[in-house]
Amino acid sequence: MSALLRVAVRLHPAPYRAEMGDELVDAVLAATAGRGRGAHLAEAASLAAHGLRLRAGLGAEHPRGRALAALVPLALGLSVAGDLAFRILQADMFRRELTWDQMEQTFGIYQGLAGVVLAALALVALLTGRVAPARALGTAAGAATAWSGAVAVSHALAHQGSVLWLLAGTAGPLLACALLWAAPLRLASGPGDRTAWSVVAAALLALVVLNKVPGSNVWAVTDLALLLAAGLAAPRSRPAALAGLVALLPLYPLAAFQLSQQTGLVFTARIEAGAALAVVTAVLVFCARGWTAPRRGRRAAGGDGPHGDTDGGPLPS
Repeated sequence: MSALLRVAVRLHPAPYRAEMGDELVDAVLAATAGRGRGAHLAEAASLAAHGLRLRAGLGAEHPRGRALAALVPLALGLSVAGDLAFRILQADMFRRELTWDQMEQTFGIYQGLAGVVLAALALVALLTGRVAPARALGTAAGAATAWSGAVAVSHALAHQGSVLWLLAGTAGPLLACALLWAAPLRLASGPGDRTAWSVVAAALLALVVLNKVPGSNVWAVTDLALLLAAGLAAPRSRPAALAGLVALLPLYPLAAFQLSQQTGLVFTARIEAGAALAVVTAVLVFCARGWTAPRRGRRAAGGDGPHGDTDGGPLPS
């Protein structure tokens, strides 16, 4: 057994390792028999990720793990849209002053666009049920994005540019790559056709909003996050609201940086308006739950007891 495989097995919780350690090793050795070093590294990485998921309570048998696996395609789709919008913004801001070769030296634009393409291919693989290629492509996308970020940050440090802006633009795709490995995708049911089309539609809508509607990119993410946070007020809407907040994770870094640059009355008014809308939504959600909940002592339609079905169950995966 190689050192990498031993480390991957050691990352599993001790009780699980004692019970299933030998079977894990046998399964990996069987899967990599006659294959190259790349396949061995991929299987070792997958086994290590499995152990870390179990330690974090994100296994496929746990509701959190199933919920995370269900929302990863949406998070990856939003990451592709956000990263592409960021690259378009870079090109629009500097195309009159810099040639494409200078853009490459300044921002690593070619590596950044390669990261967008690789992430889009990872999304296609994931939506068609090919988890291993999706993770490989997502990892390659993360590496290309990190390369682009290293080029841009080194240039910014040398020329007193905005390092935080570049780091914020790089962080989202890296978070999406991490989600690909954090979710138990191999052990959860794959996305259906309806989910696939919904993810594609959401990604296209996000690209239009983030790139084409002037000034809306930061507020779209902020307002949606506030509305989803309002959905946490009621147990019935809490799983979906929490899933939405996690799915938006790749868009938070750049939105947070843009928010930090907003000043004055416009900024204050927008935050107050978004917060007020979220509070009103929370109140309506809470009241709607009270209106639809069965009264004490009366049997709810279709329920087995006085209170009907329980709330707060896991999201379908």
